Amino acid sequence: MSKKNADCGLKSVADVLARDSHLHLLSYLAHTGYLRSCSSSSPRYSRFESRAFQSPLFPLLSTSPPPRSSSLCNLRDFSVVPSLPTTEMWHRSSVTFNVPFPVLRSTGAFPRVDLCIIGGGPGGIAAAMRAIDYGKSVCIVEASRIGGTDVWGGTVPSKMMWEIANFAASLAGPKFVQDLLNADQMRSIVEGIPSERVTQLLQKTCAEKEREYREFLAASEVQLIKGKAAFSSPNEIDIHMEGTGEYRSLNADKIVIATGATPRRHAFAKCDHIRILDSTDVFQLPIPASMVVIGAGATGCEVASMFSKLGRTKIYLVDKTARILPQEDEDVALYVQRHLMRRGVVIHHDCRLFDLEAGETDCRYAVRNICSGEIETYHAERAMVAVGRRPNLEALGLENTKMRVENGQLDCDEYSRCKPYKHIYCIGDATGTQKTVNVAQAAGQAAVDTMYGCTPKLAVSANVFTNMATSMFLENEVASIGLNEQQCRAKGISYIVAKLEYKHLTRAIIMGEKDGFVKVIVTNNREKRVLGVRAVGPHAGSVVEVASLPIRDGASVYTMLKHNPAYPSLVSGLTDCAAMLVGRGPRRSNVVDGISIKTWAPAGKT
Repeated sequence: MSKKNADCGLKSVADVLARDSHLHLLSYLAHTGYLRSCSSSSPRYSRFESRAFQSPLFPLLSTSPPPRSSSLCNLRDFSVVPSLPTTEMWHRSSVTFNVPFPVLRSTGAFPRVDLCIIGGGPGGIAAAMRAIDYGKSVCIVEASRIGGTDVWGGTVPSKMMWEIANFAASLAGPKFVQDLLNADQMRSIVEGIPSERVTQLLQKTCAEKEREYREFLAASEVQLIKGKAAFSSPNEIDIHMEGTGEYRSLNADKIVIATGATPRRHAFAKCDHIRILDSTDVFQLPIPASMVVIGAGATGCEVASMFSKLGRTKIYLVDKTARILPQEDEDVALYVQRHLMRRGVVIHHDCRLFDLEAGETDCRYAVRNICSGEIETYHAERAMVAVGRRPNLEALGLENTKMRVENGQLDCDEYSRCKPYKHIYCIGDATGTQKTVNVAQAAGQAAVDTMYGCTPKLAVSANVFTNMATSMFLENEVASIGLNEQQCRAKGISYIVAKLEYKHLTRAIIMGEKDGFVKVIVTNNREKRVLGVRAVGPHAGSVVEVASLPIRDGASVYTMLKHNPAYPSLVSGLTDCAAMLVGRGPRRSNVVDGISIKTWAPAGKT
């Protein structure tokens, strides 16, 4: 490149950076070779330079330094090198452009440990506690709060909100409550709960759970390090202290990546965390008068259910398919949809978000019908985007290793080890597949068992991960384990399903909660192997847990008949279904409403 062309290019860069004076110094230091001279003696500066400066924001900074007569930033005399930028300058640049915080100085190294875990969520904590069982030295590096998304933006606050919503709904729910309180009493109690008190209660609950985690980690002598971790080599990580420009290195024999996931972005809905929210923001702000939820999967339906149950928020739900919860069976989805509509939720079926704009007092959104092409515009006080989550893998320094990222996920083997290494593991949401807390915890324990067990083997089989119970907290609990009907059909598995509604269970009648059902799916052969269970209604999670071992072990439904539940209990619905499938018990299908058995087989099979 000629001197003239270099000068022209540099001027254009200076024009782009003219809005942010603190970036002039970044460009100036890079082009004078100041950072390059530092990198010659310290490979850490070279790593920072390759991560931060070889980006679209700095397209020319990876080239050789310009002649000293360049007029970049109107500084013609490059012979005088200014002092280093202040910490505040570095911090503004890092936050504004989401680039790694530049390394200015090392403050030493942490003592070497047997196991370093990057991420202090449930999966990382489970791995740490399991390693303590093996007598290993363990540290957890966490950039934010102990507990991760589970405590501070996921399960804990959302399920606490669900309990509050249940309380509000219960005042107008079971018949016996209506007999005890009149309508005015119920209305005054619900409307008398201040919104700020709800937010305070959620934060208090989250803090209590974090404190519990910290106490038993300290009691187990697990070292907690606050900072952002990035690989500097396959066995060493640099831990950057936020806002200071300082780092300390740490060497570990084994490393577990448990960085979790963040809400996936939507092309037409840029979150400003005030009007347009993601799933981690929605529980930190006052209860809105109206809200549109983008996405009708598990998270979107949960938020729509709990806010509509509170009775204060008008909910709009954007669903790109013909029915909500497309991964669930039709009877489950229709149950949830019926209750949402009963709560006044407006569902935009077969619609995609066309536009979303945040104003000072509300949001304006437009949806386009996939079938007709018609576009309709609505207003809501807030919007929440719930279109899935993606693994947190940015700024981990993966470029300083040979780990590969494919389709946004780390390439791992069947032992959760990150290829091509045998000492680096990835668990939980960071994998992109282990999306629930119980799976992340099991994966963390399994990874440590694989590291330090007697023989290097898969401590927990893939069958266990795919057959763990999960619950959605909607109008009532929706719990599942194993395969559902549409998954069986997709796999071409012949099956029989027995279904029993809650209205036939004594416990449900006593509770005044007769709207729900239990169904058990087994293979359509002599063995009748248990394939899956679904329960919808109060305490559904406790009901399906009874079937967890038979499903994991591939056992017959006859093993479930050996279980004798307490009376009265909702678990009796599970054993009643098992008895129906083998032709036993007092229940007879298709004799009375709410009790049924049906079969399915692929075409050409009987």
